[in-house]
Amino acid sequence: MIEIPDIQISDYGYDLPASRIAMYPLPERDASKLLVYRNGQIFDRIFNQLDELLPDNALLIFNDTKVIHARIQSLYNNHVIEIFCLEPIDPWNSALNFEQREHCVWKCFVGNNRRWKAGLLTIETTHETVRITRQKPIDNAWLVHFQWNSGRSFAEILETIGKMPLPPYIHRDADADDEVRYQTIFAEQSGSVAAPTASLHFTETMLQKLCDKHIETHKLTLHVGAGTFKPVTTPSISDHLMHSERVMIGQPVIHSIINAIESGRSIIPVGTTSLRSIESLFWLDIASDLSKKNYCVEQWTPYTNETAYAQRDVVKHLKMLALQESITFQTSLLIAPTYCFHIANGIITNFHQPCSTLLLLIAALIGDSWKSVYSHALAQDYRFLSYGDSCLFLP
Repeated sequence: MIEIPDIQISDYGYDLPASRIAMYPLPERDASKLLVYRNGQIFDRIFNQLDELLPDNALLIFNDTKVIHARIQSLYNNHVIEIFCLEPIDPWNSALNFEQREHCVWKCFVGNNRRWKAGLLTIETTHETVRITRQKPIDNAWLVHFQWNSGRSFAEILETIGKMPLPPYIHRDADADDEVRYQTIFAEQSGSVAAPTASLHFTETMLQKLCDKHIETHKLTLHVGAGTFKPVTTPSISDHLMHSERVMIGQPVIHSIINAIESGRSIIPVGTTSLRSIESLFWLDIASDLSKKNYCVEQWTPYTNETAYAQRDVVKHLKMLALQESITFQTSLLIAPTYCFHIANGIITNFHQPCSTLLLLIAALIGDSWKSVYSHALAQDYRFLSYGDSCLFLP
């Protein structure tokens, strides 16, 4: 058994030509290819056939986060300064922050920071003057204060002054089509700086087909941070610092997971964000204080505390969680080979970058078969990454 400190990220690399990275979405969401890995076998299908390929009465878990206009550009002494909003700080709650009508504070990346010597950045719109102040550094980023005078909400401000934040490997500016296509059709809770891309393939037609086949669907919320694109720069994964993201899961979702486990139905998260969210439920330590509202799952909890949790009854634990109307927590859970899955039975996902924590997650689920899967996809002209093709993994 490989211990996490011994995992070398170079063992999870592969050659991804730039030409295989999808720069634009296909005209139809559900027309992408679908690579199916089931019981060690690989099949090539089309995503609009998904309903025929899922286990009977499966439960799918979606992420309903909505991508915000996180990229803001302003001129300072003829230099372009880019503010990239990462996460709300004051108020820390995303919903409350977007409702602010005078000022708020965000943790932000600041591009061309050395050119911004001091003072305010100002952006004039038809509605207001937005004043942007850089406050202090925090975790390789900055606290940035936004102030405006129109009485409009910060959500409206961002829609006006910001741009859609396409992933860094899509080397073009966002266009009008991205406003629609870089959002899922069920995006509802604003707060992400990246889309839960596995869900981009779903259409209303597909959701109806799933319903017709008695495949249950539920939604949780994980606001995707820029850390999802953070490369692993250390040779050993044990030295990598996993980013943290906020998760919100309602009582009906937890009850649906309990019912699926008790009835022996497959639980298949759509995307790595949904998978990390539901697996994090198992590791939440709530026994000491059910009234506590902000829990946290650390990245190494499953590996350093595996023995302590070995006898945990999953259903009993979930029923304790379900005593609350909803549960909010931070997770920096890192799922890598040797991880034991406690809730998820498979995943619907896209293809991931080489030497990434997302690829480690896939390797944890299907083992060394990830190499055969990715070699097959490259040989069969699959499109990779956010706007690329899809996979269904049922190990």
